[in-house]
Amino acid sequence: MCSAAHAWTGLGRIVYVSSSEQLTAWLAEMGVPAPPVRALPIGDVAPGLLVQGPVPGLDEQVRDLHRRFRG
Repeated sequence: MCSAAHAWTGLGRIVYVSSSEQLTAWLAEMGVPAPPVRALPIGDVAPGLLVQGPVPGLDEQVRDLHRRFRG
């Protein structure tokens, strides 16, 4: 949804720290049920945008935050 809004408004390049694909895998590893929506790659939602990510190192920090949140 965010990438669609980003493309509609013409903001250009998207840089992200961690992906929804990573989040889905992390949640599965933690035994958390799958999200209620399907994770789509940014390129499938907003083709033609320059996309950079995930950011090595920072993505692991996000993973750790999810682990702490899920207890």
